[in-house]
Amino acid sequence: MKREGAKSQVLSTEKLHIENKTIFVDLKENEGGKFLQIAELSNDRRSTVVIPLSGLAAFMEVLQKIAGGTF
Repeated sequence: MKREGAKSQVLSTEKLHIENKTIFVDLKENEGGKFLQIAELSNDRRSTVVIPLSGLAAFMEVLQKIAGGTF
C-alpha cells in the first residue's frame, strides 16, 4: 500500500469511460508491496481508493455479489 513519500511503479493499468467519468484501475507496487489503486475522474474532482493485494480477493467477492444481484 502507498506509504508517505514512497515511489510506486505501475505494473498494469486499465482505463474505463462510464457515463461522465473516467476510471483508472492500476496495479502498482512500492516497497510496502503490491496494491490496486482505483481513481475516478469526474469534472474537476479526483477520488482514489487503494486496496492492498492481500485484500483483493475479499474486494472481488463483494463486487461479484453486487454484479450478480446476490447482496
